[in-house]
Amino acid sequence: MKKISLNLGALLLTFLFSFSAIAEEVSAKQTLERMAQAANHLNYEIAFVQTSPANMDSFRYRHIKRDNKTYAQLVTLDGEQQEIIQRDNLVSYFQLGSRAFTLNSGSIVDALPSVIRSNFDKLAENYDFIVLGKNRVAGRFVDTIRIVPKDDFRYQYVVFVDEENGLLLRSDMLDRDGKLLDQFRVVTLYIDDRLKGLTDYLNKVSTPPLLNEAQNTVATLSWKAGWLPHGFESIRYSQDLFDGEIIDSTLFSDGLFTFTLYVTKAESPQPHQDQTWKQGEYTLYSEVIGDKEITFIGQLPIATAKRIVQEVKFSNH
Repeated sequence: MKKISLNLGALLLTFLFSFSAIAEEVSAKQTLERMAQAANHLNYEIAFVQTSPANMDSFRYRHIKRDNKTYAQLVTLDGEQQEIIQRDNLVSYFQLGSRAFTLNSGSIVDALPSVIRSNFDKLAENYDFIVLGKNRVAGRFVDTIRIVPKDDFRYQYVVFVDEENGLLLRSDMLDRDGKLLDQFRVVTLYIDDRLKGLTDYLNKVSTPPLLNEAQNTVATLSWKAGWLPHGFESIRYSQDLFDGEIIDSTLFSDGLFTFTLYVTKAESPQPHQDQTWKQGEYTLYSEVIGDKEITFIGQLPIATAKRIVQEVKFSNH
């Protein structure tokens, strides 16, 4: 009888541990989903710094919802003046000394962490969400969540979400050893519907020409990625001519991290000649295989980039 009781007790402890882990994951996912909702629907202004091992830049970002439309403004606070303005599905870029242009886009992606635009149902297939507890950022209490990949092919995130309003106040992108690659940190936060008045100014700013993103205008090099970490998929393909040579490129994403593969003819075929460059979150890996040069630029470890490049497949013309 005693043995049966001990077995039942062990089963109960196992059940309670499993239930607790599931509840924690649900709670973490709910916090992340609330963060995405807050970023997309609140009227707010933040000043923040973006830090990598080599650089630190500061910005001001304003986000407004008015008449079922999204408006936003991102400006640099140090160095050369730059401004990006979003008017619903049009995002315009202004920089001194450069020609202004506009893109079709539903959000400003520059300088802001991609985690605020993620689909967490989809990310849950390849990442675990772990509650780390409470903390403080910019004088405010936050819920801290770790986003950990289920494989060794990509990086991880730690996010700090305002427990009152749900806005992201800090995010740390870390490698598998916990080394900081990139940090987003809010310094000041202001939430007020009176920010809607800014839309009058934004609507008066002239809209620069729409950048024509022509695609598939030249012959394809007929290649594809033979291996990708699970969850990554192609989201944009384009071709360009540079000095008479075709440059073929494809942008890939798993909803959190991105990278681009560039393929062109090699100047002088030298099997397995390669070069590697790493700075913060970005890896550049290039290798000449046969008569093609394949270049990886993106937010993945060097070992992952190397495998992706070496497993690119070419079809016969």
